[in-house]
Amino acid sequence: MNTVLFPTGPCVLALVVAAMSYDLHARRIPNWLVAVALIAALPIQIVANGLPIGPVWWVTGALTGGLLLLPGYLLRMLGAGDVKLMAAVGALLGPHGAFEAVLVATAVGGVLGLFAILRKRRLRKGVAGAMSMLITMSADGDATRAEPERNAGPNIGSLPYGVAIAIGSVITLLVNT
Repeated sequence: MNTVLFPTGPCVLALVVAAMSYDLHARRIPNWLVAVALIAALPIQIVANGLPIGPVWWVTGALTGGLLLLPGYLLRMLGAGDVKLMAAVGALLGPHGAFEAVLVATAVGGVLGLFAILRKRRLRKGVAGAMSMLITMSADGDATRAEPERNAGPNIGSLPYGVAIAIGSVITLLVNT
């Protein structure tokens, strides 16, 4: 087990709780919140890991968190705020913590998505949408990009993914302490 030092845990917790509340209320994560977290993460990493390693962990953690969620954004399954939030969480947790948080957040997001589908009693529509997305992804890329509305599958609503990122980050913190 890894240990999460003092300033990192409370900062991650404050970041994800604030982001989750914004995402639930306004369905967006503000850029200023992510920017403040990214700026604060650099000195935290330097204090936690020292000068040669701290900035490296800051950069690689941010890249790990952001790049792992980037395909979801490119496929229009996640918002840009979700990707930026995960990059900020990664900058605070470092590359290993970012990887773990992304894995847990993805699993939590899947469970939350399934509950949302079941709650709305739209399981058939959700499965049809997933199948439509898989078929569209396997088809010629140029044809699907030219007409996104026609090829889009049935919509069952949106899920505030900041909640999944918050839960995944907190679980990662709890497991690593």
